[in-house]
Amino acid sequence: MGVTFFHEVEDANDPLFVMAFSGWNDAAESATAAARYLIQHFQGKRVAQIQPDDFFQFADQRPTVKLSETGERQISWPLNEFFYCQTPGLARDLLVGIGTEPHLKWKHFSRDVLAIGSHYDARMIVTMGALLAGDLHTQPSHLMAIATDPLLVKPSGVEITRYEGPTGIVGVIHTLMQDEGFPAVSLWVNVPHYIASLSNPKATRALLDKLSNLGGIEISLEDFDIAIDTFDGQVEQIIARDPRIAKYVEDVQKGQIPDDIPGLDFQDAFDGELEEEAEEGKLPPGAEVADEIERLLRRKPGGPESD
Repeated sequence: MGVTFFHEVEDANDPLFVMAFSGWNDAAESATAAARYLIQHFQGKRVAQIQPDDFFQFADQRPTVKLSETGERQISWPLNEFFYCQTPGLARDLLVGIGTEPHLKWKHFSRDVLAIGSHYDARMIVTMGALLAGDLHTQPSHLMAIATDPLLVKPSGVEITRYEGPTGIVGVIHTLMQDEGFPAVSLWVNVPHYIASLSNPKATRALLDKLSNLGGIEISLEDFDIAIDTFDGQVEQIIARDPRIAKYVEDVQKGQIPDDIPGLDFQDAFDGELEEEAEEGKLPPGAEVADEIERLLRRKPGGPESD
């Protein structure tokens, strides 16, 4: 087993195990942003780590090198870390895992995840993901879920999806939990495909809101309201300034999304998960729009450049 445990936990209070992975499962970094918020907001303490050696092809996911204050070179490896949140403001504890989708040995990796949950006496796991869809940025974020028992999802009011098709590490972990009789929910949020390269606070807030319902915990989300207003305002300004982008968004609003897009099946996105990424060199309609929105938003810190 490639797990390193750093700390034991005293007086555990029915911890809810929450996980998010960057990569295929994380459109607009919505799921990992939610996990980071939990760790920071509830002052999570790092308690475990899955060692990367067995699970990553480092030629594809290269480690990075940094210089310390003394000039020594330090290597940072792809990590999957686990943090324990135990504060008086929580009705129950949180065990939050955040990391990078591994390349290799997914079954082995999933059993390490199960071992961590069992080690800290978690009795339920909620994995979070985000997918590209044909939703508009002006619409409320739409969520779907899969669950080992539909009753687990009932408090949140999220619909159960019957998606079938390609999956990521989140799907593999969920299936293992199902096979082992470990209660689990996989919670997914839709992200508008034409702004998918931008961090999306609306999608992150939606995940945290439903997680709060699922886990019976109170999560303060007021900090997101200003971020969402700013984000929506910036996108609206860009759309208003570029007729080509405005026309594209108008077509999406009318449901005029092509049925057959190279590398991307929007029907699958509506049903629950993203198909394979676009083939190299074959940008789907909207990719150029997304690039233009991103370029304009990043031209000036804090928002679009003034005329």
